[in-house]
Amino acid sequence: MKQKRTYKAPPVRRKRRHTGARRQARPKPPRCGTRHIRRRAGASSVIVRFALVRHSLTQANVERRYISYTDSPLLPEAEEVLRPMRRAVAHPAPLLYTSDMRRCRETLAQLRPRDAERAHVDTRLREYDFGMWEGLTYNDLKEDPSYRRWLDDMTAVQPPRGEPWQTFSTRTAHVWWEILQKAGRQTAVAPGQRVRGNRQRRECESDRDMPDQGGERGRTARLRRKRPRQVGNAYEARPDVLVVTHGGMVRRLYTLAFPKKTFWEAAVPIGAGILITAAKSPRRWKFLRAERLP
Repeated sequence: MKQKRTYKAPPVRRKRRHTGARRQARPKPPRCGTRHIRRRAGASSVIVRFALVRHSLTQANVERRYISYTDSPLLPEAEEVLRPMRRAVAHPAPLLYTSDMRRCRETLAQLRPRDAERAHVDTRLREYDFGMWEGLTYNDLKEDPSYRRWLDDMTAVQPPRGEPWQTFSTRTAHVWWEILQKAGRQTAVAPGQRVRGNRQRRECESDRDMPDQGGERGRTARLRRKRPRQVGNAYEARPDVLVVTHGGMVRRLYTLAFPKKTFWEAAVPIGAGILITAAKSPRRWKFLRAERLP
């Protein structure tokens, strides 16, 4: 009798287990399309400070009226209002910008009497155009349904014969980008300002000539009140760029620097401002913090 042939399967070769702990793969950084750029740890940056100053006191501000294209002069007591600000913006040679309105040019002349003539006068730094609401107060408009809707959402509602929000946001973005470009070219890397990207402390916190409505807006941004150290009679932290404009422009430029903030969060009194500290690296701007001035 023939014996049946039995089929023998080939031996299975199994990998030996290593007794030590397995080496985990390094997680890859998240990518955002093709724009992902890995920043080197030793990349240097320069600290640049921007002072956004609201113009001083006018008669319309005293009466709490909406003014935009009305070319109102400053009151005699405006110089006393600007006295604390004059010391805060003292600097040998800052980059100067101002609106072409009379109240802004007079404010800059009182803050910088020696070099106000060399400032860049830009019409894009004008206030938001209120249209037919020009010269009116909150009490005059509080019963108007369109005005109430405008307070709730400025981007969707336009004042009668006023400026569309898209036009206002576009011109402010253009002038802000131009200011950043000139500030980046004129600010040199000084030995005392050179910092390292991996050692930079992250402190991200991050007038409108409109009258402030008491409880109408919910909350305002809590800008940190900084008391800079004094060296003699001058402040240590002085701005490299000075922009004298209106209250609405100050709010808008603040939201461009800190997109997570809203337009109504930054309240700037008459003759005061916001000091924005930024780090300029070869590839980008990084806005660190915002503080009240003076």
